[in-house]
Amino acid sequence: MTTGQRRDPGAAGLGALLLGLLTAPWIYVTLFGALFAFPLPFAVVAAPLLLGATLNLGLEAFSRLRGFERTRLAGAVISSGLVLAILWVLSGFTLLTQAERVGLFATVWLGSTLAWLIVSLPMGAIGPEVLLRSRLTSPARQWAALATALILFGVLSALAWSHLTTPASFIGGPTSPDPIG
Repeated sequence: MTTGQRRDPGAAGLGALLLGLLTAPWIYVTLFGALFAFPLPFAVVAAPLLLGATLNLGLEAFSRLRGFERTRLAGAVISSGLVLAILWVLSGFTLLTQAERVGLFATVWLGSTLAWLIVSLPMGAIGPEVLLRSRLTSPARQWAALATALILFGVLSALAWSHLTTPASFIGGPTSPDPIG
């Protein structure tokens, strides 16, 4: 916790983006019911893998474990790959075009990132923000982290805005010039 200590905005932004990405698959599973759109064998295999990978990454983000650095790094890399792969599969749960799929993913990621930022405001520095802040020792690193967070936030905002303001299209050919009805 930071009681009286100023928060590093780059670490706070990157930490919220990481936690938003970590919670994005669970938004697909819980709010959209994406897991039930797939056959039962996929759901039986994907749910425990996603739960284990999320718990592993959450443990790495919220605890200060010591020792077994290589094993923990390998576990984090494997868990990150699993979460991203399952997230990519889950994002295709409906008949969306590729642009709509990316736009929905950006909207979910941005929404969960903003939720983490709002939650972390009264609590202070938590989770990955604490770990990132300890690595951002020089002003150059702090500025680079802030720039990275702002660029990611801007890209996600642009993709989400495009997704939310563009009407849905059908997969296939061009739109019909004749209106139906």
